[in-house]
Amino acid sequence: MAVAMKKVRMADASVAPHWHAKAKEIQKYGTVIQDLPHPLGADVRADMVAKLNQLLADSISLRDMYKKHHWQVSGPTFYQLHLLFDKHYEEQAEVVDTIAERVQLLGGVTIAMGGDVAETTRIPRPPRGREEVPVQISRLLEGS
Repeated sequence: MAVAMKKVRMADASVAPHWHAKAKEIQKYGTVIQDLPHPLGADVRADMVAKLNQLLADSISLRDMYKKHHWQVSGPTFYQLHLLFDKHYEEQAEVVDTIAERVQLLGGVTIAMGGDVAETTRIPRPPRGREEVPVQISRLLEGS
């Protein structure tokens, strides 16, 4: 029994988080797995991944803008727009997931963190504060 418990503890230690650990990246952003069994060559996949990551950054920005406007909409059309913005947020979240999965299938690394997205997106950042409804809608249309 003691031997079995010791084996369990050892196994648990191998999967336990390593607090404050610094790990080496196993694949750099902007690269693709070279020997991936894929019909497209690494150069073609790298080009596609770069373009998809740009689309991903823009799609994440748009998705987040829908949620921002969902939270900040006001006025006589509040209820309808509140629901509409949330619906579009959910749809955009599915688009984001699909693009990210395609990058992975091509052997690339997806852009993922907010700061990286903010540096990469071509969609202008809205102010932190609330804007009038026509401006919110215009921003979303321009970002699409």
